[in-house]
Amino acid sequence: MNINSIDLNLFLVFQAIYATRSVTLAGDRLGMTQSAVSNALKRMRERFNDALFVRSADGMVPTPVAERLIAPIEEGIACLVQAVDQGRTFEPETSSRIFRIAVNDIGQLVMVPELLSVARGIAPGVRFETVDVSVAEARQRMLHGQIDVALGSWEAMGPSFYQQRLFDETFVVLMSKASPLGTRERIELDDYLAAEHIAYRPQGTTDSQLQQTLERAGALDRRRVVLTAAHSLGLTSIVATSGLLLTAPARLAKAMVASRADLHSVDAPFEVRPFEIRQQWHERFHQDSGNRWLRELIFGLFHERSSREPAPQARAT
Repeated sequence: MNINSIDLNLFLVFQAIYATRSVTLAGDRLGMTQSAVSNALKRMRERFNDALFVRSADGMVPTPVAERLIAPIEEGIACLVQAVDQGRTFEPETSSRIFRIAVNDIGQLVMVPELLSVARGIAPGVRFETVDVSVAEARQRMLHGQIDVALGSWEAMGPSFYQQRLFDETFVVLMSKASPLGTRERIELDDYLAAEHIAYRPQGTTDSQLQQTLERAGALDRRRVVLTAAHSLGLTSIVATSGLLLTAPARLAKAMVASRADLHSVDAPFEVRPFEIRQQWHERFHQDSGNRWLRELIFGLFHERSSREPAPQARAT
């Protein structure tokens, strides 16, 4: 196949359909009509002699050929974007760039509102897209230029990635004020173990941090878990009405207490070693002016000095 015979804009359409699994959403992302996207997909199908995407109950599912194409296409697009950006300076006041941030729903509830509020005042045309993925998928998508920054308690992603500590997090216990423990300012380990619990297990490594903490306290296999939740949506109502205890990151618990007057949080009745919340990015975007603007904004908003940290810095891993 002669590359000169292909409209390179078709690859942008391909990437958008792959990411959204929808012709309509791909059009929204690219500022194209649904019919224009459908026509572009038809042309790509003819070029590659393959359906590329098949309609299903879960949206447009990529064929094996499309799965083989996506990595080199995304890498090529990312390289082109980086080359264009190196020739100009990111202007937040006038930019309409989309930044994609890997963050679980804890970060979306705790960090994204403040980030969005401040960014909108500085860069009114900039748009954000959050992505909740596993660490393996986040790493892969950052390698291919699909994600700008990852926020969370993930371990270092490895060679060619930078990481920067933002703050230390810990765990507290959240409960309903109407529960038997709801009026106490502290709880004992025996009371904690005698109660029934919600196990909150979002994407990322927060749950593994809690598992390690409970194991050190000898409480890992002694909790009576009634509900295991993958998302924070609805947890405030469940805690407020069920009498169950929720052991959660302190900032998430604080946001939940602020949203409902019938919730109460106390320190965990066991030693909790603080764990780091970091931002990480791939070296291909280290000098990118837009990515650097985003990282500096996030650092300025959320960085808290630690006695273990001699000076604010980013480091390659």
